[in-house]
Amino acid sequence: MEQPLDFKAFFCDVLGVQDDALLTTLADHAALATVRKGTRLLEAGSLQSSICFLVSGVVRCFSIDADGHEITDCLISDPGSVLSPTADLSAPAPSSVEVLSDSEIISIDLALVGRLLKTSLAANHLYIRLLTKAWYDHFETRRVVSQLRAKDRYLWFLDNHPDLINRVPNKYIASLLGMTPVTLSRLRADLRGGGFSFQDQLDDVANS
Repeated sequence: MEQPLDFKAFFCDVLGVQDDALLTTLADHAALATVRKGTRLLEAGSLQSSICFLVSGVVRCFSIDADGHEITDCLISDPGSVLSPTADLSAPAPSSVEVLSDSEIISIDLALVGRLLKTSLAANHLYIRLLTKAWYDHFETRRVVSQLRAKDRYLWFLDNHPDLINRVPNKYIASLLGMTPVTLSRLRADLRGGGFSFQDQLDDVANS
């Protein structure tokens, strides 16, 4: 029989919360849910009612461009990741959040989070730490997409997200890396075949 999740252990071991008062408050108000593949946790333009933390599974954030195409902004699989597309918790969401595999997610009411940020120094330290990591991940991805060739973007993805390559549809990975699904499929085939030719590298520049 599967053991129930120990909320205190999750917030302590995964999120690094050491303050006893904050641990107790978070654990007492946390709710765990199994969310099915394809569920939208948040729609762009809507307001958040809770803050969600990933326990297991895969989630993506995406936005819609001027031509109506979905653009994947990030792919999330690390336990403890905050599933929020904005640092301003009271503002409308700039992106949608979708579950890509059956996932376990912890939620905490946004009103409680707001009160903790006004009264708890430990909660503010946690917020800043999570926000710093999220910003680093976001801008590192943007750096890779804007500065590297298609082949090197793919190799970066393999190095940094090896668990996702066979769990996420090609179209979402390609969108995240700023290339077409056709280019991504060719890169994957070339890598499995033992490397990249000079012509491949020229094609990478053209497709970047």
